[in-house]
Amino acid sequence: MSPPDSRENKTSRRQFVKWAGTTLAIGVVGLASAEVGNAVARDTRSPSVATTSIVSTSTVLGPVATRTLTTTETSLQTLTSTATETQSQISTSTQIETDTQTVTQTLTSTTTETQTVSLTETGTSQSVTAASSPAPFSVFWITDTQFLSEKNPAIYSSMTNWIVDNWNTYNGKFVIHTGDIVQDGNVMAEWQNADQAMSVLLMNDIPYTWCAGNHDDLVGGQSTSGWSGNTWTSSFNPASVSLQMNQLPGIAWAGDYHEGMNTAATFSVGGLNFLVVNIEWNAQEDVLQWVENILDNPTYANYYTIIAPHAYINAFGYVIDTSNNIDLTDFVTTLTTMMDNHSPNVFLTLNGHYATDCGFNTTAPINGRNQLMFDRQDCTDTDADLSGRGIDTATSNTPDSARVGGATVTILTFDVANNMISASTYDVNTGAWRTDPYEQYTVPLFSNPLSTTTTGGAQSTSG
Repeated sequence: MSPPDSRENKTSRRQFVKWAGTTLAIGVVGLASAEVGNAVARDTRSPSVATTSIVSTSTVLGPVATRTLTTTETSLQTLTSTATETQSQISTSTQIETDTQTVTQTLTSTTTETQTVSLTETGTSQSVTAASSPAPFSVFWITDTQFLSEKNPAIYSSMTNWIVDNWNTYNGKFVIHTGDIVQDGNVMAEWQNADQAMSVLLMNDIPYTWCAGNHDDLVGGQSTSGWSGNTWTSSFNPASVSLQMNQLPGIAWAGDYHEGMNTAATFSVGGLNFLVVNIEWNAQEDVLQWVENILDNPTYANYYTIIAPHAYINAFGYVIDTSNNIDLTDFVTTLTTMMDNHSPNVFLTLNGHYATDCGFNTTAPINGRNQLMFDRQDCTDTDADLSGRGIDTATSNTPDSARVGGATVTILTFDVANNMISASTYDVNTGAWRTDPYEQYTVPLFSNPLSTTTTGGAQSTSG
């Protein structure tokens, strides 16, 4: 574009300045377009290791802000809109000196807005960086509430109310119950007590899964005898719970098996997807096949998975335990092989069952997963107590006969930015935090990060 000849056409200074402003606006848009093209070229030149950052820039002259937007996507529509806005604001706000041929441009304010998502890609896996990590969030873990259902239902309800009251404080996302919900699986009154307590979570839109423990079986310790949890309660009836959970944002029921003795669900946080699979006591071959079908489901290929059986590692961290004259060798051997075959998806196991005054956690991941055990139903474990871990020195002031040890909540806080799980344990009955090293600890979060995931609907597998 050539400037108008002011001598031949007697063009006014105002027309000349208008031409200059338009030329500057077109030049700015051209520079922005070139920058976007360069950014895209940089992003696509290295598919195996790349850090993506696309920048679009628009400059507005006069008493308006210069904005630098760092975004993951820049569309042609946005660029065109920026150009239109720039030219319009120049024509309406540029101050002109009428007695000179000098264009004075004053930048009066600058605003920078930045939204950065940085993913470092290596091959097919992507590690989550601090810039893209969600804020720390928590999973609440309860287990072996059988004595509460039997003798202290009010304390059971106090525990679930405590979870509700502290849900936002710890950015709660999910609750996991690892079984032995009642003491006597064939006593309706105990199920009604448990139902009243767990219904507190349902009424407050708090998602959870559960599994049947040996005490929940119709015939104690015989998993093949079935249970009445799904018929005597609504809060352990998959048909009722799944209907409500599927209405919650970021939550999806993934399936259940054996009349609700095994349950599975998913939750999503900040672009990361998690699958929780609860497994009944001494699960038989058909149950383990159901578990494997879920793990093999392509829907969950990029889900971080928590396996939560009633019993797995004991109070010493061993997977083979015959102290209670029950041989779980077939179950734990099959489950261990299955989890090994689905590493790194399976990054965490949680289980109860083995009564102790405090829990146990692996000091380092085993085949990419941390293994945690917890069960305070026997809240006065001593060195002479063969049913406990036998290695703790501190004991509770509350005798086991009071049946209150199960009113304890373990909070697992996931800090993705620092790749860490922090465990803290609260005794609702005494109103105090537990201080044993096995109840206040940290473990690594992801040993082997999965590829980047996207949230979406999940398929439910029931049986």
